[in-house]
Amino acid sequence: MSDPLNPLTKGQQEFCTWAGIFGALIGAAAQIQHLIFALPSVTTRLMNAPYLYIIGAFVVLAMQKVQAPAMLIVAAVLAFVNCFIVLISGAFSPLIIILMLYTVVITVFVYVEKIQLALRKKLEVEKAEEDRWKGVI
Repeated sequence: MSDPLNPLTKGQQEFCTWAGIFGALIGAAAQIQHLIFALPSVTTRLMNAPYLYIIGAFVVLAMQKVQAPAMLIVAAVLAFVNCFIVLISGAFSPLIIILMLYTVVITVFVYVEKIQLALRKKLEVEKAEEDRWKGVI
């Protein structure tokens, strides 16, 4: 913990960064696969927005923002719904299953390791520092 404005440990920072990058890459690969191979229909068009949200949630995690844990919960639900839709439509995509499992595992890990609390603390410290410098500069 070298930065006084960042209560996350070095390991937590690296976890957030790399988990976010890999999650966004897996989500982008799933989105590209969906755009290339999905047959055009109302259902497949509606599946595009959740992929973009999942990618966004992982980008927010990589940026270590306080909104990331809540966004990851929604992303895990959306990944599950997309996976379910693909499977009941008769298709099989290991990439979509990997995205769903990765999203769920990362979300659980964020809460088990209490990273969400450290992110909240980071926001409080940054706001306190901003307030301290407000009248000085």
